[in-house]
Amino acid sequence: MQHKRHRLRRFLLNPFVAITVVVILATSGWLLYTGGTNSMARARAGANLLPPLDPTTAGASMASAPSAPAGLVGGWKVNNNGDAQTSLELVNGQMNDDALKLDITRYASGDITLTSPRVDVQPGKTYLFKAFTTSDTDFTLLARKHYADGSTSLEQLRNPLERPGNAAFTVSDAFDSGETTTAVEYVFRLATTGVITVEGAYLEAAEDVRLRTASAVGTNLIPNSGLAAPQPGVPYSWSPYTSGALNVASGRTEDEDGSFLWTRIANYRNGEAKWQYPPVPVAVDRYLEFGATYRSEREVDVVAEFELVNGGRSFLNLETVPPAGEWTTIREPFQVPVGAKSVMVTLVSHGDGTTGVRDYSLTDITKPGPLRWSKPMVSISFDDGWQSVYDRALPLLDGHNFPSTQYVNPSSIETQNFMTAAQVQQMTEAGHEFGSHSYNHVDLTSISADRLHDEMRQSDEALAAAGLGTNNLAPPYGRSDPQVDWYASKYFDIVRGTEDGINTRQNLEPHDLKVFYVTDETTPEILAEALAETSRMNGWLILVYHQIAAPDSTGTQQNGTIAADRSTITSDALAAQLTLIHQSGIEVQTVAQAYQQLQGP
Repeated sequence: MQHKRHRLRRFLLNPFVAITVVVILATSGWLLYTGGTNSMARARAGANLLPPLDPTTAGASMASAPSAPAGLVGGWKVNNNGDAQTSLELVNGQMNDDALKLDITRYASGDITLTSPRVDVQPGKTYLFKAFTTSDTDFTLLARKHYADGSTSLEQLRNPLERPGNAAFTVSDAFDSGETTTAVEYVFRLATTGVITVEGAYLEAAEDVRLRTASAVGTNLIPNSGLAAPQPGVPYSWSPYTSGALNVASGRTEDEDGSFLWTRIANYRNGEAKWQYPPVPVAVDRYLEFGATYRSEREVDVVAEFELVNGGRSFLNLETVPPAGEWTTIREPFQVPVGAKSVMVTLVSHGDGTTGVRDYSLTDITKPGPLRWSKPMVSISFDDGWQSVYDRALPLLDGHNFPSTQYVNPSSIETQNFMTAAQVQQMTEAGHEFGSHSYNHVDLTSISADRLHDEMRQSDEALAAAGLGTNNLAPPYGRSDPQVDWYASKYFDIVRGTEDGINTRQNLEPHDLKVFYVTDETTPEILAEALAETSRMNGWLILVYHQIAAPDSTGTQQNGTIAADRSTITSDALAAQLTLIHQSGIEVQTVAQAYQQLQGP
C-alpha cells in the first residue's frame, strides 16, 4: 500500500501542465484555458470547406421589412422574417481572425437568421462543423441540407448546452452525408434583441467524429398524419381546439409539399389554441419520439398531454421552440410516465400570431428487453477535486456510508485549493471513485484534435499509473461534441453529460449521461421531488456538486475562486440533502458501480 501511495504522489506531483481552476461550470471563455490561439480547434490544413470571410463585403445592414435585401458578409447572410432591425459586420475576433458580428438593435416579431455559405459535400462521408461564438442572448443552431432530388430540409439540432452569458463557447455538429445529401448550410436563429459573434467557423470531412445512433424507424401512431380531408374541410380525425380569451381562426392549406394545419390568434389575453387528434393508447415506460415540421410568427410549446388511468390528465412540456420563418423540423423523445394510458402531442400557441404545422409523427422507439430497471439508483458526484470537498463533504458522506464519484484533473492535484495525492488515496481506500475530468481543466470542444487526444490520453495514463484506473469521464464545463466523444470513446466507456434529467433504461446514452446540477438555489423540495420521480421510474439520478462552503458563508467567493454559476453550496445545505437521500431509501453507488449494476438482468 505504501508503494501504491508513493506512486500516486510521484505521478500526480509532476503534472505536464499544472493549472489552478479559478472558475467552474462554463463561467469563462475558451481562450482562458487553452494557452493561446495556437491550440484552438481549427480545420486541418486545406480542409475547411467554408470560404474565408471577405472584408470587402462587410458592413451590410438590413431594415425592418422582410422584403429588404439580406445582409451579406463573406458569403454569410442575415434575414428577417418579421419586424426587426439588424446589422452584420466584420470585427476583430479573439483568435487573431475576423469575426462576424450580428447586432439586433430592435425586435418586435418573427425570427432573425444568420446563415453560412452553402457547401457541397460528397456522398458517404462524415463531416464536422464547428464555430466559436459569443452571444448575450439565446439562439438555436439548425442545419439546412440539400438533397439530390432538389428538396431541402431545415432541422433544429440538439444543442446540449446553456448559453454562458458573454463567455465564448463552441457550437458544433457532425453528420453522415449518406447517398442523398449534396450540400449543407448552418443557421443561427434568434428572436430577440442582442449581439452574437461567430468566428473560426469550419466544415471539414472528418473521420474522428462519433455520430449518434439513429432512432429505429417505426409505425407512425398519429391517425391521419398526412392530413387527408374532404375538399375543403377539416382533416379526418383532427379538430381545432381553443380555450381562454382570444380570437382564433384555424384551417388546412396545401402547397407544393402537401397539406399543413394553421392557427391564427389575435387579441390574445389568455388561453391557448392548437390542433388535436384522438389520444393514442400507450403503455407505461414506453419510449416515444415526436416529430413535426412547423413555421410560426411566435414561439410555441411542444406539449405531451397524458390521459391517466384514474381519469385525470397530466402535461409535459417537451420543448418551447422559437419563432420560425421557414419550415423547421423538430424531434423530441419522451418516456410514458407512470399512470398514463394515452397521449397526444401538439404544438400549443399562447399569443398573437400564426403557426403552421405539418409532418406530424409519433413513433415507438422503445428498446428491446425490460422496460425499466429493477430498482432506482443515486450517484453523488463532485467536480474538480476541490479541497473543500475533502474538508467538508467527505465527513458528511462517510456519516451516511455514501460512496461518491470525484472527477479530477491530474494537473490540479497538490495545487492550491485542491486535494493532495494522499487525500485522494485515502478517499479511494474508503470506497470513493475517482473519474477523469480530462488532464487539464480545459473546454475540450475548443482545442485542436491533437491536443484533445493528448488530454484524454494523459488523463487516462496519469490515473492508471496512480492506481486510479477509470472508464468514466466528465468533460470540464460539461462541454462535449461529436469529436470530443470520438476521442473519449478510445479511453472511456461512459461520459457524464449536462442534459438535465433522470437516466432510465429507455433514455440511457452511455456517452451522454443525464445529470441533476445542484446549486445554492436547489431547495429541499426540488431535490425531494427529483428523488421521488427517480423512485417512481426506477431511474438513475446523478447529482453534480462542486465546492462546499463553510456553514456561515454568505457569498460565492471561496478560497480565492468565484462560482458565478451559484454552484457552491454550504456544508449545512449538503448535510440536509444527504439526509433526504438517506430518507428516500434509494441505493447510493458510484457512477461506475451504478452503471455496471444497471447493465445486468
